Amino acid sequence: MKIVWFLKSTPLDEWHRYSKVLTPSDQETTKPSRFLSFHSARVFPLDMNTAVQLWDGQLSLITTPIPHVATPNEVLVKVAFSGICGTDLHILAGEFPSSKCVILGHEFAGVVSEIGSAVKGISVGDRVVINPNTNCGRCSFCQKAQPHFCKSGGIRSTVGIWRNGGWSQYCRVPVETVFTIPPQITLCQAALVEPFSCIAHGFDLLMPLATTSDILICGSGIIGLLWASLLHFHGYRKVTISEVSERRRGLASGLNMGYQVVHPEVLVHNAKETNLSSDGEWGFDAVIDCSGVPTAIEEAIKWLRCGGKILVFGCCPKGSSIKIDPHTVYTKELQIIGSHINPYTFPKAIQLVKDMAEKYLNYDKLGITVFDLPSYQSALDALSKAEISKAVYEM
Repeated sequence: MKIVWFLKSTPLDEWHRYSKVLTPSDQETTKPSRFLSFHSARVFPLDMNTAVQLWDGQLSLITTPIPHVATPNEVLVKVAFSGICGTDLHILAGEFPSSKCVILGHEFAGVVSEIGSAVKGISVGDRVVINPNTNCGRCSFCQKAQPHFCKSGGIRSTVGIWRNGGWSQYCRVPVETVFTIPPQITLCQAALVEPFSCIAHGFDLLMPLATTSDILICGSGIIGLLWASLLHFHGYRKVTISEVSERRRGLASGLNMGYQVVHPEVLVHNAKETNLSSDGEWGFDAVIDCSGVPTAIEEAIKWLRCGGKILVFGCCPKGSSIKIDPHTVYTKELQIIGSHINPYTFPKAIQLVKDMAEKYLNYDKLGITVFDLPSYQSALDALSKAEISKAVYEM
């Protein structure tokens, strides 16, 4: 175990190097502790807070004093479970912006440990899940009911990206991000509420879509699997899942929903065969891209039937480009739809997780593995090797 000592003479900047909390209220109230420790085993000191902190692109397991509410409208949550999102992996790869020094984790649930003096409707001991995205309520986007594009909120102020998040035993959050969960949802299942809130937004954007529609899901990582589960829950039965990875195709097939699961080359071949025929019936009424691969999106657009729509849900690298024939868009009346985070869908996601929990949200079937927090690197390694579809930390 490596120990880093902080004496009274230690410069405050050096303290912030290990435990900096990035909100103004935090900077005003955080004081240097006598020491911090870095752990290579599962050691959770009493009356201390263990967290995985990102500093200048590198992760470290740190121990800090337990935070406390610093303003009347804050809530302190004792985190129970916190997921690793694809966005976290993009941040670690330097492909997505975040604070230079921050505790990651924006998919988490836990129990309220402390509340500010102005907090109403939330009590100590409540089981809660966190919506990491806030908004100002005043800018032009907020006034147009588009809070996810907020000039100071939305993805620009996300808990776990721009301020300390849930890869920590304790996390202090604004009260407006806190939602209580019903007893039918376990805290472990509640870690999926945030991903489902984003999927629920995409689902709303796709509507109306008849349950008899032929739908293609591109990619069967965890998001593709959750999309498949949601579609099945809503009565869609004519769904095809396209995936390059054999292991992921196995997971998709293992959901036992009766969906067709294929390698993309099968669809490429089918499309070519159809071009040689005259029926013109082959194709899809809707495509949901969960791959974030530009070439997959470009190809899938060609497979849309007249009146078809494609939802670009996966996050492509910034600066990506695809080729689209605008004449085809015109003659086939195609719709290309983007989907960005989770405006107004968090309560709906809580209800979805409650209703789907027993039948659809089995972690083993979905390929989700739970790790303890000190094993954070093992979780990241398993994800990078595609050995699992998702990792969730248990505190």
